Order: sequence, then C-alpha cells, then structure tokens
Amino acid sequence: MELNASVAAIVTGGASGLGEATSRALAKHGVKVALFDLQKDKGEKVAGEIGGVFCEVNVTSDESVAEGFRKARAANGQERILINCAGTGNAFKTASRDRKTGEIRFFQAKDFDRILQINLVGTFR
Repeated sequence: MELNASVAAIVTGGASGLGEATSRALAKHGVKVALFDLQKDKGEKVAGEIGGVFCEVNVTSDESVAEGFRKARAANGQERILINCAGTGNAFKTASRDRKTGEIRFFQAKDFDRILQINLVGTFR
C-alpha cells in the first residue's frame, strides 16, 4: 500500500503509547490521520502536531464510535486504514488472599467486562 495524502486512517487509542506512535508514523508519510481516544487534551495536542483530527471516542459506545467516524470522514474523507490501539488491562489475580486478614478476594466480573468491552468489543465496533 502506498502511504500518502490520498489515504485517510483512523487510529483508536491514538493519543498515547502505541497509538500515538502509529499516528505519528502514518502522518510522516502524509496520511490524513484521525485519532479516536478519550484523552481530549493529549489527543488534541497530538492531532495538532501531526496535522490530524482528534475525535473524542469511547470505543465501548456504538453512538460514540459512529459519531467519531462521521467527524473523521467529514475531515479526511473515507478511511482506508483502521488501526486499533485502544486498550487497557488490569494487574489483578483472578483470586487472591489479603496478606493481613487472609480473606479471599476475587477479581470483579464488572472489571473484567470493562476490559473485554474496550479490548475486544471495541475492536469490533
């Protein structure tokens, strides 16, 4: 694929980490980049630095994703590249014991569901 100003891309998680690095790399080739992220200050800063567009998007919300695509397409045209870097994790054991009390603690299903909504379902959206 030839990367140039005729190509539009969307990068989820584009305001930091791997997503930011990807956004910057695409922009260096002239690609029109839309950053989907919740971090508004960082996203607007990165977008300004690379000549991209920031779209405040929550990948766990169909409406937010749809609005992000509308904004990105209005600014850059039809995307030809979509790179999913939005993600998070938790450093918790499924079950553990409190060191002081010995009480068993469980990883909460709602916290696990949040991870799935961002990392798995968000990629689908």
